[in-house]
Amino acid sequence: MRTLQREAGPDLHIRVSGDLSAGRPVLLVHGMGGDHRTWRATAAMLRRGGRPVVSFDLRGHGHSGRTPNYLLADFAADAQVVVDALNIERADVIGHSLGAHTALRLAMARPELVDHLILEEVPPMARDASDLAEPVVMAATLGERVRGLLALARDPRPILRFDRAMADQVVAQFDNSAPDWWADLARVSAPTLVISGGDRSFLPTRHLQSLADALPDGRLVAIDAGHSVHRDARGEFLSAAAEFLAVPR
Repeated sequence: MRTLQREAGPDLHIRVSGDLSAGRPVLLVHGMGGDHRTWRATAAMLRRGGRPVVSFDLRGHGHSGRTPNYLLADFAADAQVVVDALNIERADVIGHSLGAHTALRLAMARPELVDHLILEEVPPMARDASDLAEPVVMAATLGERVRGLLALARDPRPILRFDRAMADQVVAQFDNSAPDWWADLARVSAPTLVISGGDRSFLPTRHLQSLADALPDGRLVAIDAGHSVHRDARGEFLSAAAEFLAVPR
């Protein structure tokens, strides 16, 4: 474990597993309210397949620093800081929820950096007024709340360290139409797997299908598990990720 200290921007807590020079690294980006530990099973699978793994706590999460403002662009800028600090020239990237949105913005800004991209339950920006008229309510279902409470009982540290001032700021940014964001999807050169949590998720699969269709090389798979697919359908998630990244299991 290491902490990347910065004069501008919050310090970032980073975990590196494996030799970064021994193969193409995989960058793992967690969702809101979590931290790098959410990826333990995924990281273990990748390491068994011979891939070095990098994970970090987003600003306002885990052991990373807090900040007064939480802009979506800043999360993506932090991810760029991490890969640059580690001298990573090219990586596969996996993100969940807010982390998936962060990973996608990273692939837009630095397409030469991202080789393959996996976006689990990625919230897209609204395209226009019609999208805004059909708001996505970011609220867990009853089953997800129960599974979340069980996860919290097993390890309460992520939610205890989470800056709760972040949630309203992040959600508010999705309440604006962003046609330029959709246009910039054309910049993503990486083959991209979009993973939907199916009908159990608050994110309609059709929205994620629209996102996959808008990407130059996007495809969608639905795993009916709710918003936290990697947690609640671990085996199916790992199988899909390993096949897409060509990681032996």
